[in-house]
Amino acid sequence: MTERVDASRHMPDAMIWIDHEQAIIAMRQRDGTPFVERLGRGRFEPEAAFEARAVDELIEAGIVTIAGPAFARTSFERALVAVTHRPDRIVDVEPWMDAPDVADFPVRRRAR
Repeated sequence: MTERVDASRHMPDAMIWIDHEQAIIAMRQRDGTPFVERLGRGRFEPEAAFEARAVDELIEAGIVTIAGPAFARTSFERALVAVTHRPDRIVDVEPWMDAPDVADFPVRRRAR
């Protein structure tokens, strides 16, 4: 079991909602401008490759809030910690069983 950060002491720098089909990531660019990124899992993409792409998006983030169904959230938490070796970066939250609507995020997509 990974150690959890007390969310009341640390505000997350990024948030990810993930299931086995998509990941929705909300965070800020270096200039402070917020953005939302939606990563879809390819039709024949292995789950490990999909998780690796999502981890890559969060590699420079500090505290990360992870949400989603438990089966996907737990797997992603392990993938993130395996790469960063920093379980203290994860803020655990109650899972959302339905995907959040990107329209709920008043931000723009990050320029590539």
